[in-house]
Amino acid sequence: MSLLLCLGALVLLLNTVPGGSMRHGIIGGNVSVPHSHPFMVYIVDLNKGETCDGFLVSEHYVITAAHCNGFPYSLVAFLGIHDTSKIHIKYSVSVRAIPHPKYNNKTYENDIMLLKLCKPAVFSDTVKPVALPTCKNEKIPKKCTVMGWGSIDFNGRNSSKVLKEVNVTLSKANDCTAPDMICTEGKTGPGKGDSGGPLVCGNVAHGIVSSNYAFNNEIVSRYVRITYHLPWIKSTMNKPPKGRGCADLHSKC
Repeated sequence: MSLLLCLGALVLLLNTVPGGSMRHGIIGGNVSVPHSHPFMVYIVDLNKGETCDGFLVSEHYVITAAHCNGFPYSLVAFLGIHDTSKIHIKYSVSVRAIPHPKYNNKTYENDIMLLKLCKPAVFSDTVKPVALPTCKNEKIPKKCTVMGWGSIDFNGRNSSKVLKEVNVTLSKANDCTAPDMICTEGKTGPGKGDSGGPLVCGNVAHGIVSSNYAFNNEIVSRYVRITYHLPWIKSTMNKPPKGRGCADLHSKC
């Protein structure tokens, strides 16, 4: 079956099943102005029908969460979209997943993954990279924004087909002690479907949506601290990945 047929079937699935089968959307907040965040990437696992978010950081790489990794060569990235009900193969790019070698799927430590695009992104008004921190000790502004296509309530029953965003404030949650972790806390924040999306502070991506939980009627959200992983990000992006290259766009799903 060609990728075109696989994507067609998947689009039908995501548009008929409420919320799809998604991982950790934006609860509260507002619908984003279309293409106001041109670095946002919609990631689809063709085998599972699950989705995550990611963000473009160069013409060759997307950053997302390691727990979004699926079967080998099953992930496809959609660039330059606002409404996921209108995704088209022309926006899709096959990718090669490079999860952090020390990712722990039980504790979510090192929950970061690079996606190598099989064809370079073509920058435009709707496709542009977001800036990353420049040094490990860079101070993070307290006021940040998180965006995504996930659920609009904490129980995950209702999701948004269009990109949403919400302003959040950094907090010091009791369990937010890991050196590679940032947390926010409040009535709004990321939820089911937003995993892998960016925490943007001062126009710089400082975090990656990793997990969240409810506490005292508020949402405590955990993000991977990008500054902590800058050495790995830079070294990985500067060398060719090991193993097989990208999957054939017309290989079997």
